[in-house]
Amino acid sequence: MSEIINDSNDEVLAVEETVETPAETIEEAVVEAPEEATAPVEEVVEVKQKKQKASQEAAPKEDVVAIFSTKNISWAEIGSLKTGYNLVPAETAEQWLTANIRGIRKATPDEVAARSAR
Repeated sequence: MSEIINDSNDEVLAVEETVETPAETIEEAVVEAPEEATAPVEEVVEVKQKKQKASQEAAPKEDVVAIFSTKNISWAEIGSLKTGYNLVPAETAEQWLTANIRGIRKATPDEVAARSAR
């Protein structure tokens, strides 16, 4: 920045500012949107739902066992059971059932079906 000063009374008459410009000019980038971005929203949602459904089908389903408990019970390494029917992974069910804890038994499919029909 440079100033023009009147020598007679040291009064600033004008201020001249210089703006430095880079040697290279910056060009704006043009980005084209993919076809998916311009597709109607319904089509995009439909594609996402199909992908999600395919990933769910591909995931192996864990074996689940129904256990009936006459009381609330908790086991630090295994988990807990509430009074009534509990759905637990097969490995956990095996541990609950082999522990010989009174009031815990494997529930039959008929019991579970009757309970869910209510």
